[in-house]
Amino acid sequence: MLAAKGMEKSRRVRGSLSREEILGASLEILHREGLEKLSMRNIARKLGCSVASPYAYFKNQEDIVRTLIIQGESDLTERLQKARRSSEDVFEQLTAIAYTYWDFATEHRELHRVMFGTSKGEATYRRVFPSLPTSYRVYLEALRYGSQSGAIPHGRDEYRAIARTMWAWMFGVITLEMTDLVHARPGNHPIEEGIRMFVALLRSGVEI
Repeated sequence: MLAAKGMEKSRRVRGSLSREEILGASLEILHREGLEKLSMRNIARKLGCSVASPYAYFKNQEDIVRTLIIQGESDLTERLQKARRSSEDVFEQLTAIAYTYWDFATEHRELHRVMFGTSKGEATYRRVFPSLPTSYRVYLEALRYGSQSGAIPHGRDEYRAIARTMWAWMFGVITLEMTDLVHARPGNHPIEEGIRMFVALLRSGVEI
């Protein structure tokens, strides 16, 4: 009985929690244990508060996942925009974007799975971003710029098809690497070979 009272005293009260703390704890659980372990109960246990406390800021677990997706998309978009601004050359932009996307996905593996993968979080992602996500638009704009400026010698209306193909390749490489199905050759970055081939094809003007 005394132990129980001591536990109650050490438990954080509802008003002492912040929205940021709840999201931080949620993201840590997601990264370390996966989406299936991200529950209100586990969040409360990690924060040392009652199960009811997180509900002061979020309706349910899905609301937290939705917020993490929005934050993840914002972070990824900002990184890709910075990568694009790193050069005036469209091919250097595309290379920087590819490496930056890889870095984000490997740094935030579980969040990336929720955002773009086949986990149950995907349905939430589609509700949050029913149209093109902002991260993809950065990539699309880089290819549109390259196409319309003439740097990419393909039809000016083909940049969307090129974007879909290159994005699908990047996503595929990341998925294969993360699931240990395919590995890059020793000494090679997983992105290096593919981006080099795509850049060569785009520069050449060969129909793809």
